[in-house]
Amino acid sequence: MARGMIFSTGNCRRNCGLRIADCGLTTPNSQRSTPNSQCGITLVELLVVMAIIGMVVAISAPSLARFTTRLRLNAATRQVTSLLSLARSVAISSHEEHAVILDAARRELRVVGVTSGTALDPVVRLPASVTVQMMMGGQPASETQFVFRPTGSLTGRSVSLVLADRERQSTVTVSGTTGTVSVQ
Repeated sequence: MARGMIFSTGNCRRNCGLRIADCGLTTPNSQRSTPNSQCGITLVELLVVMAIIGMVVAISAPSLARFTTRLRLNAATRQVTSLLSLARSVAISSHEEHAVILDAARRELRVVGVTSGTALDPVVRLPASVTVQMMMGGQPASETQFVFRPTGSLTGRSVSLVLADRERQSTVTVSGTTGTVSVQ
């Protein structure tokens, strides 16, 4: 850098015409001097940056809320799918019928052995934003449970659990003949 050349740094205010030595910075050809009071940022510049950050946050907040709602629905769908698969696997391995019980008042699903009456530990508790409705044969079900046989199939027709939030829904279906669990 040539001696006496005008230099603008991030530490000096807006191309104020200060030489690099005027801001207390050194180059190989300059001596360190005392910091000048004109170096730094102004309150107005700081407020402008904070206002821009505030606008970006205000614009992105609604999409962030929708994103978290969607995540809750996806997580609830995965948990229900896992619980149903577990119920089917336990029914096959224990050679005992296992019922999946939907408790709408407590917003949870649990698995209970039909003959032994023992409940499995995993219980799916649904978030407040997610609703669930049981469908059998395409119609709303009056029953609140369905049973996996020791063969893995259901004792009745196919069952669908419709999980929904305000904007989207996800359907977990259990085939009556094979007991396979799928998500739509």
